Amino acid sequence: MLKISQVKVKITPQGRFFPALMPNRYWAEDISDDQFASVLVLEVDQNQALWVCLDAIGVSKEIATALRERLSKQFNIPMSHINIGYSHSHCAVMMGSLFGRPVDENYVNYVMDQVADATEQAFKKGLCEVNAYTRSYDGYGYYSNRNGLDKKGDTEIRVVEFRNDKNEVKGLILALACHSTVVNFQNTRSLTSDLVGYLCRGLEKRTGVYPLTMVGAAGDMSNRCCRQGNDYAELERVGNGLLSRMDIRKEEIKLSLDKLDIESYQFQETYITTKDQRQKQIEDIKNEIKNAKTDDLRRVFNSALDHAMMEPNGCEFNMDLEGSYINMGDMKILTMPAELFSKFGLEIKEAMNVSCPIFWGYSNYSVGYLYNKEEAGKSFESASTNIPVGVPEKITEMCVKLVK
Repeated sequence: MLKISQVKVKITPQGRFFPALMPNRYWAEDISDDQFASVLVLEVDQNQALWVCLDAIGVSKEIATALRERLSKQFNIPMSHINIGYSHSHCAVMMGSLFGRPVDENYVNYVMDQVADATEQAFKKGLCEVNAYTRSYDGYGYYSNRNGLDKKGDTEIRVVEFRNDKNEVKGLILALACHSTVVNFQNTRSLTSDLVGYLCRGLEKRTGVYPLTMVGAAGDMSNRCCRQGNDYAELERVGNGLLSRMDIRKEEIKLSLDKLDIESYQFQETYITTKDQRQKQIEDIKNEIKNAKTDDLRRVFNSALDHAMMEPNGCEFNMDLEGSYINMGDMKILTMPAELFSKFGLEIKEAMNVSCPIFWGYSNYSVGYLYNKEEAGKSFESASTNIPVGVPEKITEMCVKLVK
């Protein structure tokens, strides 16, 4: 028997938390739309899980762990069954330090309190017995592999509805692999949840439920190659276009979710980048900036240069990747704290061999971009990372074996 309860709560950094520091190093001057946390409690035969998605660009491992520990203690749910995801809007705040500036601890505590309160509300209103249904759509044309339309990308949009015996929607999951970077974060001083928030608000109007978003293997996915602008008019065009596709009542699949088996996995290695290697990396990025054919490419490689210049003398990078494999029967979910390239996400989902396969990246924290060998040095993602060529292939192989 499957039971769920879902609640959203506002986490907009306003009042005493405003202005908030944005990823573009500016202090926000206004708020375009409210940011939320979506909380979903699931239970199968008295075995419970708690999933959260925050409208934030990211969450540090320390903060995610502290929040999971608090929720685990307060609601008696194992930490391994609690997952803190984030929408990764580049125009939202960071739940952790940013560009060497310390985190706003008061805001972090506020968000933690809001999530805990929302979880308590979910339990107080009671877990409702539901059936699960899924539909799948294609977002291609509005977004794609952002390093080239000819490159492989995951443009599947998956919706999972949890409905009671009156066919009322009581819970909702939105899963897609796309960066929320429609609005150009380098030119704005307005906080927004960007594409994920736009889609969630649209789906809430139709169903009455604000979705829990699971952003997938979006390391190389965005609307960069499909965009007609980089402002709020473009956000409306892309958002409405994707929502119109989800308007179509495609044939849905009823899911049998009769278990909640959760298995943790880990990948740990240490990598050394020397001063000479870093200097070469910096010179390579400068050449990419010099030869960039578009303003978009110039901007992203300038961002890569910013990352590389943070540690010009090299560094030691400790890869500490911890995720979980969630098997519910017809729905399987692999969580990973990384910006995985879509090629790998597709491989992992295919290996699941179920009606509803979901890869949930941007989960609990992030170790950075996991790019495929063919893209090494050719894009911002691979140019700015400390992770050596070939490591993402090793991680994907491990995950494929796990989900099989």
